[in-house]
Amino acid sequence: MMHSTRNVFTFYDPAAKVWSGLPRRPIFNPDQSLGDLILQILERNAGKVMQISADSGVELTGGELRLRTIRIAQNLARMGFGDHSQELFTMIARNGEHTAPVLFACFALGIPVNTLDPSFQRDDLSHMFQMVQPKVIFCETESLDETIAACEMSAISPLIILMGSTADGFDQVDRLMVATGQEEYFVPTAIADPAKHLAILICSSGTTGRPKAVCLSHSICIAHVANFFECHPSDRAFAFSSLYWLSGLIILLCGTILGATRIITRQTYRPELALDIIKNFKVSALCITPSQAYGIIHSGLSKPSHFSSIRYVFCGGSAVPTSLKRSFEKLIPGRSMEVAYGFSEIAYSVSLSKRDLYRDGSVGFPRAGTEFKIIDDDGNPLENGQEGEIVVRAEFTFLGYYGNDQARGDMLDGDGWLHSGDIGRFDDDGYLYVVDRKKEMFKYNNFPISPTEIESVIQRIEGVAAVCVVGIPGEPNDLATALVVRKSDCAEVVDATETVRKVNQQLPDYKHLRGGVYFAKELPLTPSGKVLRRKVRDFILSMKSNKSE
Repeated sequence: MMHSTRNVFTFYDPAAKVWSGLPRRPIFNPDQSLGDLILQILERNAGKVMQISADSGVELTGGELRLRTIRIAQNLARMGFGDHSQELFTMIARNGEHTAPVLFACFALGIPVNTLDPSFQRDDLSHMFQMVQPKVIFCETESLDETIAACEMSAISPLIILMGSTADGFDQVDRLMVATGQEEYFVPTAIADPAKHLAILICSSGTTGRPKAVCLSHSICIAHVANFFECHPSDRAFAFSSLYWLSGLIILLCGTILGATRIITRQTYRPELALDIIKNFKVSALCITPSQAYGIIHSGLSKPSHFSSIRYVFCGGSAVPTSLKRSFEKLIPGRSMEVAYGFSEIAYSVSLSKRDLYRDGSVGFPRAGTEFKIIDDDGNPLENGQEGEIVVRAEFTFLGYYGNDQARGDMLDGDGWLHSGDIGRFDDDGYLYVVDRKKEMFKYNNFPISPTEIESVIQRIEGVAAVCVVGIPGEPNDLATALVVRKSDCAEVVDATETVRKVNQQLPDYKHLRGGVYFAKELPLTPSGKVLRRKVRDFILSMKSNKSE
């Protein structure tokens, strides 16, 4: 059945050509400290199990999480941290037992935290360290060597505290959880303006270039992140994502603030592990990426018994094909996979499907508190059905990219509209369709990939005159694919296999050339000399199609 959301959940202003969601206020007051809110919630749920480790089976109540948070905060304060507004910490952590209380303690002290993934290698780590200049790094022991190397490359000497097993010469997080004798007297640091006080720096690609640090305030975390995911106090919520991804932060904040029980694991995603955790820990609210959903569907291991506890499935982070949604829903008859579209810069899924309120190919409809326009290259709003850039506005948005004011200006205009870099359209009932990318970035397993980084490696290969890297649609990820122009006057002939080998040797796994290498006599250019990436992608797709015929 086709359902319309118009004048029910979505509303259209024909004069301004603006779609908007319900004018609903945030559930929790955003004019407060995130640390203060979390500690109050944990105190109210003192006797309830709020975190279960799928690795060890250890269960922690709200009271136990609160006590750990307070002790970590007090011991950090005794070490001299928390008094200076310019202090920044970094966390390179999986979802272990201590991850939540460490982050909560930083919130309670008013210390901003930049969250990174343990899979990062020294080049990406040093790129972020140089921007953020962290005073303290909480680090998985397995990431210690890469972290030390990245610190040397960045010329910084932070205190490194290990989240895992011990190593000679380094502090361990357990030391921060010793009793202080003053726990009952702890009061979170007062924050004068939560809307402007930085809480967390989460990585985003923006529209171009290497990862940027998106600055999120305490207010936006409360207003948007804590309302991002439909979570009930009776739920057991789970996601594999570390805090590097917005989805990881969503599960942590939504699960805690809405009073659910979070299931955590330090292990990385595998279909069989996902199925075991969902079944054995009776997961009811699942946050999953398209590539993870695809892996579960095609693993050959899925049984109805794995999903009997599932109430709600939320999928986003990259494109969710209708075929993927329908295939996953066959595993959960009578329930639906909700499709989301959002940005780290708004810290919200700005559009979302809702049970029967879905249309094939769409990313749902505008969420409460959001406004949308589709604009042409000159910034003029377009009519329904016309394709143009998607721009979004919400009450709260990011404070900027850390250390990069220019990039914020490129993303957010003077009227508060966030320029997505995606091409889309609305139908007459308010469903949004994302049809193409205007921006250069693409993703593999939800990791953002900058084409220029791969291009710089290929450009150094003897015999390469020019190169353009694009993401070619695969199942279910975009695959990094190169179009190379060979030099005509070079004795060395560029070889596709060797090009793939050199790129894969120098860059981390998610940046590998899984789509292969193709050759052309020239790259398609604009009159001003810029490469037309969309035409490059179309050319490669045409070549792939000809090969398969």
